[in-house]
Amino acid sequence: MNKKLLRGLAIPLAGLVALGGLAACSTSGGQSDGSGVVNLTFVNWDNGMDKVVDAWNTANPKIQVKLIKPSGTGYTLYNKLITDNKAGTNPDIAEIEYPAIPLMISNKVIVPVDKYISSLDNYSQNVLDRVRFEGKTYGVPQNICPLVFFYRKDLFEAAGITKPPATWDEFAADAAIIHGKNPKQYISNFDAASPEWFSGLAEQAGANWWSAKGSTWTVDIDDAATQKVANYWQDLLTKDLVAPGPSWSTQWNTDMNTGNIVGWISGQWAPNQLPSITPDTAGKWAAAPVPSWTAGDQQIGTWGGEVEGVTANSKHPAEAAKFVDWMNNSEKGIDLLITKAQVFPASAKYQSLPALKTPPPFMSTQPDYNALMAQLASHVRGFDIWGPNANITFNAYSDAFGKAVQNKTSFQDALKTVQEASVADMKKAGYTVK
Repeated sequence: MNKKLLRGLAIPLAGLVALGGLAACSTSGGQSDGSGVVNLTFVNWDNGMDKVVDAWNTANPKIQVKLIKPSGTGYTLYNKLITDNKAGTNPDIAEIEYPAIPLMISNKVIVPVDKYISSLDNYSQNVLDRVRFEGKTYGVPQNICPLVFFYRKDLFEAAGITKPPATWDEFAADAAIIHGKNPKQYISNFDAASPEWFSGLAEQAGANWWSAKGSTWTVDIDDAATQKVANYWQDLLTKDLVAPGPSWSTQWNTDMNTGNIVGWISGQWAPNQLPSITPDTAGKWAAAPVPSWTAGDQQIGTWGGEVEGVTANSKHPAEAAKFVDWMNNSEKGIDLLITKAQVFPASAKYQSLPALKTPPPFMSTQPDYNALMAQLASHVRGFDIWGPNANITFNAYSDAFGKAVQNKTSFQDALKTVQEASVADMKKAGYTVK
C-alpha cells in the first residue's frame, strides 16, 4: 500500500455506503472520570493482551485502558466499527489487520496519529507502507508475519531429503519423493479456505491486485504472477502431490498430527498454533524460508499482521496514541507483547530483544528461529495497495477455489471469478474501475 490509495479514494468515498456506510466524524470514546484520569477502551482479540494492558495501567495511573474482547474478529469486527463509528460509540483504540486499513481510512473510522507518537525510525519502509498514506500514519504497526515453510525434519530425512526446498521446483520434486515413498504422505496442502495464504504467495510472485490513479481503480487479481501461482498449485493437485483439504479442517488436523502431512506453508505465528493442531509432534518441526521462484531470490509474502489504530470517536486521541506508541514502539511494551501475547514485533529494532533469543516451545530444536523470522521480515513484499473491498475478494476466493478443488475444475476460471466478483462489487459501491 502507498500514498496512491487516498488519491484513489478521494472522489468515490460515497460509494462505500454499500460496504458499510460513510462514517460521520464523532467524538465519543474515552472519558475522564472527573479526577483527571483518562479512561480509554481498547478492542483486541489477542490472548495475553490483558497482561500488557495491566502493565500499562500500573505504570500510568492517569491514563487507564480497559481491554474489550470483540464478539467477532476480522471483517465481522470491521463492519461493526464502521456502523458504530456513525453512532459515535466506537472504542478509542482498535486492532486492525493490514488488508482492512483502506476500508477503515475511507470510512473515517481511524485517524492519523503522527502528531502524537514518537519517531517511527525503528520501522522498515516495507512495514510503514502498510499504514502510511498521503504522508499520514494511521496507527502504529504491531507485528509482521512473513510466510514460512514449516516441515517435519524427521519425516523429510526418512524420505531421504536432507534439506528443505529452496525453490518451487525443488518443492515439487520433494513432493513427488515424499508421496512416492509413502502414498499416504503429502508435503503440504492447498488451502482454498485461507485467502490470505494465497494472497501471500501472490505477493511473493510479484502480483499487485489493486492500483489506483486519480479516482480510477485497476483490479488485476488474475494477473500473470497470480496465474503462475494458481497453475503451479493446480499442477501439484492434479498429480496428487499435495493434500486438497484446507488448514484447520478435522482431516487436516489429524493428518498433521499423524505425519501424513509433513509440511505447512504458514505465517510466522504458526508455532503458537501447532500445540493445538499437532500436540504429539513437539520438537520435530523446523522452519525454513518459503521456496522462491528463482534461486537466491529472498522476496517473500506475508500472512497476517495488525496495526493498533486510534478511532475518530475517541475524545482523547493523544492519550490513546501514547498507549499505542508505548505498546508497539518501546522496548518495555514490545517485551510484554513478546512474552505475554507471543507477538513478533514489526519494529526491526526490537526483533532481537533478549525475549526473542528463546524460540517458541514447539521450535525448541531451532534456537535461531526468531533470528530467521527477522531475516525473512526484512524481505517481505506486500501489494502496493489493498483494495477497499478485500473482504469481497477473500470471500470470492474461498468460494471459487473451494469449488474448483472439489470439482477438479480450472484454477484459471476460479481466478477469473474472483476478479469479476471484486470488480462488480467495487462498481456497485460507486468506484470507477478500469
